[in-house]
Amino acid sequence: MARALRPDSAFLRRLAYAGARFGPRFVIEHSPKFFGTAFALALPETRQRVLRNLRRVMGQRSFLNEQRDVVQTFTSYASCLAESLGIDRADGQNTELMLQGGAHLQSALDVGRGVILVTAHIGPWDCAARLLAKDFSADVMVVMLAEPNEAARKVHDAVRERSGVRVMHVGEHPLDALPLLRHLKGGGVVAVQLDRAAPAGRVLDVELFGGPETMPEGPFRLAALSGAPIVPIFAHRLGYFRYEFSIEAPIWVSRQATHAELQTAAAGAAQAMQSFISRHPTEWFHFAN
Repeated sequence: MARALRPDSAFLRRLAYAGARFGPRFVIEHSPKFFGTAFALALPETRQRVLRNLRRVMGQRSFLNEQRDVVQTFTSYASCLAESLGIDRADGQNTELMLQGGAHLQSALDVGRGVILVTAHIGPWDCAARLLAKDFSADVMVVMLAEPNEAARKVHDAVRERSGVRVMHVGEHPLDALPLLRHLKGGGVVAVQLDRAAPAGRVLDVELFGGPETMPEGPFRLAALSGAPIVPIFAHRLGYFRYEFSIEAPIWVSRQATHAELQTAAAGAAQAMQSFISRHPTEWFHFAN
């Protein structure tokens, strides 16, 4: 039973999709509070990982405050997941967006070398690519690690592709980056998550919340090969299909970047991520080990 209730399980994904796509607004808006609390109680190992993440951000606090924020993280995840899967709904199509730093993104797009959009498992991150595809008329390819549960992956990928973005799963072949390079050279946008690297992939060492962390080297190496700017973007959920996006200034990597230069670029992205998580700690859905 606990396995079926994992946040990345096919059971949860199908259940969430059915409710999000066809259920009444009241259910979609309010049921995540129930399901998120139930998952927090049913998944002690994941609950401990969430607690460790919260302590990295805010330090150790009282038992009640910590447990409240652990549950809030699960319910925030459930809300973001439900709305991500329900984007085909009429109210999903009328999503309210607030954009902070839109000029940064537009200036990066105007260069004409493509854009590498970097984000993380934070808030309604899945909607960032849709924002580009819809509001900036960009050709967006979302790069993700292949989920262990193929059935869960297919449910969510189908929704993403119907909303105008393409999905590419990487991490299984050394030539995975070639289609991404072609996409960037054609002026497209590649969206990548920074808080989860492929098991066998190369990583860059950064500091996050005063401790060591790693980021996948791929996005930064891809920037060097293509000349495309790296643009950090993070999303915060304000309410039912209401989101705020924070877009940071582009990070540039030279064509002949040394390892040290890649490290510097990764450190800049890590700082942007840390700043955003500090403002919204219960929306960091870093559930993986």
